Order: sequence, then structure tokens, then C-alpha cells
Amino acid sequence: MKVIKGDCRLQTAVDYLTDYTGVIGAVIADHEGLVVVCSPPSLMHGEKFAALGPEMFDIADRIIGKIITPGCRHISLRTGDRWLTVAATLNFRLVVLADEKADDLLNVRIQRALEMIANHIKEKYPAEVYSARPEAIKKEEAMEASHV
Repeated sequence: MKVIKGDCRLQTAVDYLTDYTGVIGAVIADHEGLVVVCSPPSLMHGEKFAALGPEMFDIADRIIGKIITPGCRHISLRTGDRWLTVAATLNFRLVVLADEKADDLLNVRIQRALEMIANHIKEKYPAEVYSARPEAIKKEEAMEASHV
């Protein structure tokens, strides 16, 4: 699993989540579903969790897009013993896996972690990097390729 070293503030955001009772792991992924950072670093299947974000949002947008405007930003699923949350901030996804010991206050931590991620990205990168929608980037690349 390739993890970007030196992004301590992003690591702090996921560590903040995994310090909470019941949280098994947390991953920050880019818009393509690649791992940026994860906690704990030994998280099994961290790459699979990272890839879930874009896929879950795509499926949700296809389903809800028939009823309301697509643009899913937060999905939370609970089973008998697990709680999976996928939330977006800028062009990044935060994936959090917890067990039944976690309570609803985890949502507060997730929101705080999203703020930490957004603040770090806005401070470190120019707006063009984090504000471009992935679909727009793909269209630009396709147009460039057709003009070559």
C-alpha cells in the first residue's frame, strides 16, 4: 500500500478517528480511490476500503439521481456488528470502519476529521488542484488527446 509520507496532518485526522472507541480503521483516499493515508498503518484491506468511496458514491448517484439531484457527499451503512461511513471533502474520500462499540458521537469526530482534511488541503495546494471535479479533468484530458 503506497502511503504519502510527510502528510502528518492528514495522518493526524485518521489517527483522531481510530483513537475513538470502536473504530477499526480509517482511510483517506483520493478521487480515484487510491490510499493517501490510513490508520492504523497495518489496516488490512485498506486499499479495498479506499476503492469503496468512489464506487459507493457512483452507485448512490445513479440510484438517487432518478429522484433528487446527484452529488452524494456522505454514506453511512450499519449492519449488526459493523458501521461503514464514506464521506467526501473536496476531491478526497474518508472511509471509516467501526464496530458495535462505536456510538453516534463518532459522527462528530468524522465531521471534525473532514474539516481537518479540508483545511490541510486548502492550505497546502492551489484551488485548481482540489476544486476541479474528476469528471472535468477526464474531459480535459480527452480533449487534449484529441487535439494532439
